[in-house]
Amino acid sequence: MTLVCAIILIGGYTRISDSGLSITEWLPVSGILYPLSEAAWNIEFDKYKLIDEFMLVNSSMTLQEFKVIYFWEWFHRAFARLIGAAYLIPLCLLLFYKKIEKKYYRNIISIGVLLFAQAVIGWYMVKSGLSERIDVSQYRLALHLTMAFIILGLTFYTLVSYLFENNLINNNSVFIKKYKSLLIVIFIFICFQISYGAFVSGTHSGLIYNTWPLYDGNVIPFFENTQIRWLINFFENGEYIIFIHRTFAMLILLILFYLNYLLIVNKIQKNYFSVIVFFNITFILQIILGVSMTYLNVPWHLALMHQGNSILVFLLSLFMYILSIKSPQ
Repeated sequence: MTLVCAIILIGGYTRISDSGLSITEWLPVSGILYPLSEAAWNIEFDKYKLIDEFMLVNSSMTLQEFKVIYFWEWFHRAFARLIGAAYLIPLCLLLFYKKIEKKYYRNIISIGVLLFAQAVIGWYMVKSGLSERIDVSQYRLALHLTMAFIILGLTFYTLVSYLFENNLINNNSVFIKKYKSLLIVIFIFICFQISYGAFVSGTHSGLIYNTWPLYDGNVIPFFENTQIRWLINFFENGEYIIFIHRTFAMLILLILFYLNYLLIVNKIQKNYFSVIVFFNITFILQIILGVSMTYLNVPWHLALMHQGNSILVFLLSLFMYILSIKSPQ
């Protein structure tokens, strides 16, 4: 699970640094080899020079600059292979020694299938930016990010289920069942917000306005008349995308206020508050990071922190829901 969290951050930086298109081929086996000679570097650089990103955006890039972006894309792919090995090798050993209970087979095999699918999706995403574009498709970027969080969520759910079933988590520290519906709503909304964030990144919508909560002095952004059909605007028009992303964050915040209100009014025992308080802190921090990025024109370190903190928000929202359905009360 730690490795999955790490690769989400590595992928985030690869995206932020515009490194994703530096390797123009997908070679599942030989692709692990890193260029070491000057001749090898020139071959890779010549391949990069053939795509639109180089010709239209980076035509003045030097070989030394290319080596930097190449490293991050190579490292991203190499780390993905490490995750594959970290999954397969222990799995084979545990199956050989019959150390896995049958009730966990479905989840574990599903994780492996999703990891393989993620590799294919990763190349499918990169391929979209190699011709007639200077960036990857925001739709494929969202698919790649969403799949990463699905893998993380399934891995985390399997771990927490195991801990519960082996009494390694205290059942007295769980949310009572009557909040289950509200908690699943929060979790679904968090998932949507994270996935939709890929459209913000993929269309660079976060750079349109550097004011908050207003949009250059307006309550809502100015929506220009475009040839794009109205529904597609929410996935391709920057003004629509940033408006939905900001508004949805406020909606989740209101729901979170309501959850806290219910917990306080119903005088839930103190041991119920530890998880919700931590979730409150991480979600408020996520908003602060988002607002700070807006004012500072999306610096890379805040963008990476925003993505990293989204992992905590996601895991905590999922954990709260799991606790509610595992509650003995």
